[in-house]
Amino acid sequence: MKSALEQPTPGPVHLDVLDGLRGLAVLIVLASHFSSAGLFPRPALHGVGKSGVYLFFVLSAYLLTRNLLRQPPGALWQGWTWLDYAVRRVLRIWPLYLVVLGASWLALYMGHPVLYAIDTPALWRHLTLREGQSVLWSIPVEFTFYLWLPLLVMVLATMGRWRWPAWAQTSVFALSLGAATWRWPPAESVENGVSLGPYLVVFLCGAFAARVDVWAARRPARVLWGAVAVLAAVAWCLAIPAIWCRFLGIAFEATVTRAWYLFFGLLWAALLLAALHGPEWLRRIFAWRGLRWVGLISFSLYLWHMPVLDALRRAGVAEHLSWAAPLVVLAVALTVAGLSYTLFERPLQGVRVRRPSPAGR
Repeated sequence: MKSALEQPTPGPVHLDVLDGLRGLAVLIVLASHFSSAGLFPRPALHGVGKSGVYLFFVLSAYLLTRNLLRQPPGALWQGWTWLDYAVRRVLRIWPLYLVVLGASWLALYMGHPVLYAIDTPALWRHLTLREGQSVLWSIPVEFTFYLWLPLLVMVLATMGRWRWPAWAQTSVFALSLGAATWRWPPAESVENGVSLGPYLVVFLCGAFAARVDVWAARRPARVLWGAVAVLAAVAWCLAIPAIWCRFLGIAFEATVTRAWYLFFGLLWAALLLAALHGPEWLRRIFAWRGLRWVGLISFSLYLWHMPVLDALRRAGVAEHLSWAAPLVVLAVALTVAGLSYTLFERPLQGVRVRRPSPAGR
C-alpha cells in the first residue's frame, strides 16, 4: 500500500520569470542591508529592503492562488487538496526556519552569538510566531497568511464559478483593499511587526493578480504590459527613501516609505503580470539563468545573509577590502545559501499528498 506522501509527483507548471522575480526581491533586500552596513556608500539604498520583502509577499500570494485555482473541478471542496496544501506550506518554511533558529540558539548557548540572538524565551516566541528578530519578522507574517489563503481562494473560485464579470470581481477586490486599509491603518503599523493585518493588502494584490493573469492571457497586449513594467520601475525608483526624501525636501529617513503597503502591492503585482505577459525582452530579463538561480536559493539567502554580513563586518572586511567588500560578502552569502538550499530545501520540494484514486480502481 502506497503512503499518502509521495516523492516526487508532478507539480504545478513552473514559471521561470517567477524565479527571476524572487531573485530581484532578495537582491533588493541585500542591497538595502549592504548599504546600511556601509558597503554601498553610493547610491544610498537604505530602507529599500522592505519593498523587496513585499515583492516576496506578492509572489507567494500569486503563485499559491494561481495553483489552487487551477485544480480540477471540485478539488477545492475535497480534503486532500488542503492537506496537500498544508503539508507543502509547512515543509516549505519550517525545516530551514527551525535550522536557523536552532543554530542561533545553540551558538548563543555556547557563548558565540554569531547568528541571531535567540535565547530560550526568544526561541519559544519565534516558534509560536510571536516574534521575528531582524529579517525573521516576515516568517510569522507569511505563515499566518497561509492560514487565511484557503478562504480567499474559495471566494475567488466562487466568483469565477458564478461567472461574475470582471468589473464585479475587481470591485470586490477594491472593497477588500479599502476594508483592510481601514481596519489596519498603515500609519499605525509597527516596523517589523509580525501581525498579518497591515500587510494583508500586499497579499491581496498578489492573490488578485492570479485572476488578472487569466484575463490578460485572453487578450494579449505585450506593448501595453511593457509600458506597465517601465512605469513600475520608475515608480519604484521614486520610492527609494533617499530619492523620495530629496523630492520632498526633507531630511533623510530610511523608513519613510516602509508603510506604503498598498503602493508596493499594486506596483509589484503590475510588474509580475508585465513579466508574464509583456514583450520578449522583458521576459528574457527575468528568465536570465543567473537571476533565476538567485531566486531559487532566495529563501536560504534571505535567512543567512545577515549572519554572514555581520560576521564579515566584525572581521573587518570593509576596512581591508574597500570597494571589493560587497562582492566578497555577496559571494560568501551566495555560497552559504547554495549549501543551505541543497541540504535543507531541495530534498523536501517534491513531497506532496497523493490524490486519492477513484473508488474501484
